[in-house]
Amino acid sequence: MNFPFDAVLILGKSLRGDPERARRELAARAAAASAALRAGAGWVLSLEACMRGQEEAGSTIVATLLADLGIPSDRLIAAARSRSTREEALVALELADAHGLRHLLAVTTGYHVPRARRVLEEVLGPERVSVHATTAFLALADGRERTLILAGEPGRAALRRELRTERRFTAAEVLVAPLPRALRWRLEIAAASGWRDPAWWPGSQAEPGRTG
Repeated sequence: MNFPFDAVLILGKSLRGDPERARRELAARAAAASAALRAGAGWVLSLEACMRGQEEAGSTIVATLLADLGIPSDRLIAAARSRSTREEALVALELADAHGLRHLLAVTTGYHVPRARRVLEEVLGPERVSVHATTAFLALADGRERTLILAGEPGRAALRRELRTERRFTAAEVLVAPLPRALRWRLEIAAASGWRDPAWWPGSQAEPGRTG
């Protein structure tokens, strides 16, 4: 893993199903980002919106976690706008362009890495983003960060559930693959947001990466 990266993108995690474990995963991702900042990254990006069934946005939770780790608020670029990995990639591209960020380091939990890498590289380009599991930062982490990273690893039963979910998402991506890219991306985002946001429905004139 070569440093410096311009920014660390902390990928979101829905709290539905098992909120406590999801928060541990987010804490692990925040700890990995903290270690990456100390190693030379300049900024942290957190983009998750308030998901269905949640009282606060994932980006708000991450901001609190980073503050608890001693990361100054001026190192954080937060935007509560994404509800799926695809939308996260699109918003990240928009913000990277706006802030002149050339190379992002995306952090997530291990089971999510393959699909996150595929989606982020498709949107940003493989030369502009690197995706790594939180455990890849253990060698860079201090004692507290290391504890949080290890605590965020799912147990066997949870891992099996997450891998089943990842396979379903991957199967859905294969199903819509023949469609034009813009329509395919809209369908992915609309499905992840529960079809509640008309801006992302097929036929909408909204541009990818913009929710308003």
